[in-house]
Order: sequence, then C-alpha cells, then structure tokens
Amino acid sequence: MPVVGANWVRTMALPVVVVGLAVLCLRVFLPFLDEILWSMVGTILFHPVQRWYLARNPGQPNRAALVALTAMSLTLLLPMALLTVVAIDQISNFGESVASGRFNPAAALGGLFAHLPDSVRGLLARAGMGDLAAIQTKLVAGLGRGLPSFANQALAVGGGLMNLLLSVTVILYLGFFFLRDGEKLVRRFAVLAPIDAGYQTLIASTFVTVVRATVKGGIVVALAQGAVGAVVMAVLGVQSWLLLGIVMAVAALLPAVGTGLVWVPVALYLLATGQTVQGIALILCGLFVIGMVDNILRPILIGSETKMPDFIVLLSTLGGIEAFGFGGLLVGPLVAALAQAVFTRLLDRPPAVTRAAPH
Repeated sequence: MPVVGANWVRTMALPVVVVGLAVLCLRVFLPFLDEILWSMVGTILFHPVQRWYLARNPGQPNRAALVALTAMSLTLLLPMALLTVVAIDQISNFGESVASGRFNPAAALGGLFAHLPDSVRGLLARAGMGDLAAIQTKLVAGLGRGLPSFANQALAVGGGLMNLLLSVTVILYLGFFFLRDGEKLVRRFAVLAPIDAGYQTLIASTFVTVVRATVKGGIVVALAQGAVGAVVMAVLGVQSWLLLGIVMAVAALLPAVGTGLVWVPVALYLLATGQTVQGIALILCGLFVIGMVDNILRPILIGSETKMPDFIVLLSTLGGIEAFGFGGLLVGPLVAALAQAVFTRLLDRPPAVTRAAPH
C-alpha cells in the first residue's frame, strides 16, 4: 500500500505542477494581455512582409523580422504623427479665431438663448440662468476654482499618454520575437494541444482569417466614416472640417462612442449660432449617413472573408465590445468564427459506424 500511494503521488505531481505554473504565468502576464493580443494581430498582418523579405534574402530571419517590424511601426506611428500635426495646426487656427473675434462663445450662447422658446427661457430665468452676464461671471469663477482639478486632469492625461507609449513599445518589442520565432512557437504549442491536428489547422486558419478581416474591415470602416463626415462638414461650411474628419475616423474605432463624439457637438454649435438648416442637416447625416456606414460596411467586409452571416458579425461585434471593451471589436467576431468553424466540422463529420457483435 505505501508503494501504491507513493506511485500515485508521483503520477499526480507533474500535472499539479504544470497547472500551478500555468495559473501563475497567467497571473503574471494578465496585465499585458491586450499588448500580447495586439502584438499577435500585428504579427499576422505583417507576416507577409517578412515572408517577402525572406524569399529574396534567405537565411536572414532577424533582418526579415526587423523589416516587418519597421512596416508595423510606420503603420502605427505615422497616423498618430499626422493627427498630432493637423491637430496642432487646427488648434492654433482656433486660437487665432478666438483672439480676432471671429469665434465668440458668448455670442454663440446668446444666439442659443435667442432661439429658445419663451417658455424655456422663462424656466431658465426662474432657475437663475436667465442673465447671460451673471452666467459668464459664474463660469469664470468656477474655472478659477477648478484650476487645481484641471491640473490634476492634465496630469492624468499625461499619464495616459505615457501608458499608451509604453503599450506601443511592448507591442513592438513582442512583435519582433513573434515575427522571428512565431512559427516555431506555434509548432511547439501544437504538440502540447490535446486536440486533433485537423482541428488545430482549422482553428489556426480561422484565427488568421478573422484577424485580417476584422482589422482591415475596422480600418476601412473608420476611414470611410471619417471621410464621409469630413465631406459633409465641408459641404455645410464647417471650419476645421479636415481635423474633425480625422478625429471622427479615430472616434469610429472607439466602442460606445463612435463618430457622434464629434458631429453631435458640432451640430449643437451650428444650432446655437443660428445656422439651423446646417445643424439639422448635420444631425440627419450623422444618424442616417455617417452612422449607417458602420452597420453596412462592417458586416460586408468581415462576413465576406469569414463566411459568417451579417447578423452574426454585427451581434458578435456588439457583444464583444460589451464584454471586452475595445478588444471586443476583434475578440467578438473571432469567438463567433471559431465556434462556427468547429461546430460545422463536428456536424459535418460522418457518424461513427458501430459493428454488430458476432453471433
């Protein structure tokens, strides 16, 4: 009996150690799961660049990984630099407009009050908000008291930018090793995976297809929404329409925010300044043109490559955003596509033939 007990302990020791180490590794790497995910996405997207370089320069995996990583870096950093330059230029122009009097917030507020119905103005007056001069004085005093809080918020924004820079650095750092050693890592993990080789191939191919389709589809949709929004605002005579279009393209990538973060305040400003037709036109275009671009293009772009129905793409995207935040844009369709691929293979597999017992 003691020998049997010792053998049982030795048999169970290794699985317990393996599971324990896996849990500890998950706990250690959990803060960087987003960076790992997006680094894998970048590796999948720019792996063709690496293969192209290796085909012309065999036996240089390090240089091939660096070339692909350079392409990835430029793709990430150039749009950010362009957005920063345009934003600085447009903010400078905005400051000059305020200084020269072309843009007058007080006049805009007065125009908004002038266009309000008498009943609404009466309610505001009874609430102590009928005197514009008094409201302006209170706002100035409130801004003075809020300067410390504003400073804290500025520090928080600066900390957020530092975190973003750190995340980008980690993504690019991991990207180099994933590009150089990714295929070796996949083969090693495939040996450990307790599933059939056919399912491993199916899951891997589906993963790559969905990542490419989702990222490309998301970028195309964001660019389309930004372009449409910029054109609409240019036609309506909105100043800084180029900057607003770029910001709308970025906002289109944000879950639960979207382009409404940009066009709604602009429409309210147009209404406040007496440009009622332009304001109403922008609201209608925002709801039925800019907003519908996402609902129309995303299922088409993603569903055509992943072979998923449009409603599954839409629901998995929205559900992924609700469950995982920004990463849900990718995780939602990925989970749905993997489930569809695996379940379809299981359903299409011929039933096992049972042999009759010999008489």
